[in-house]
Amino acid sequence: MIKIITSVLLLMSVSIYSQNRYELLDEGKDKEYLSDTISKMYTKGLITDKPIVVIDGKPFRYQDLETEKLKLSKIEIDKIIPIDKEKGINIFGNFGEAGVVIITTSRPKE
Repeated sequence: MIKIITSVLLLMSVSIYSQNRYELLDEGKDKEYLSDTISKMYTKGLITDKPIVVIDGKPFRYQDLETEKLKLSKIEIDKIIPIDKEKGINIFGNFGEAGVVIITTSRPKE
């Protein structure tokens, strides 16, 4: 029983930790909008819980987001599209195995 409780707590803490990497600049529940969306896509089996996030063509690997935060607000997001493992690998090599989330924004194109 103790092992089960410990395992559940460990899974929850890892899940919360990984969600922090996908936090937006917003406050309140909008701050978790992207992490919640990624969690829903993961639950549906579309991606893993650690996908590459591509914002207007710029990729951010899960590992990158440990030190670099996303400079993005919910209001800027136009579309969020999951890309499956096979297509992700074709585009990003082995890093695409985790799946890819393509985000297009309302930001002016550079």
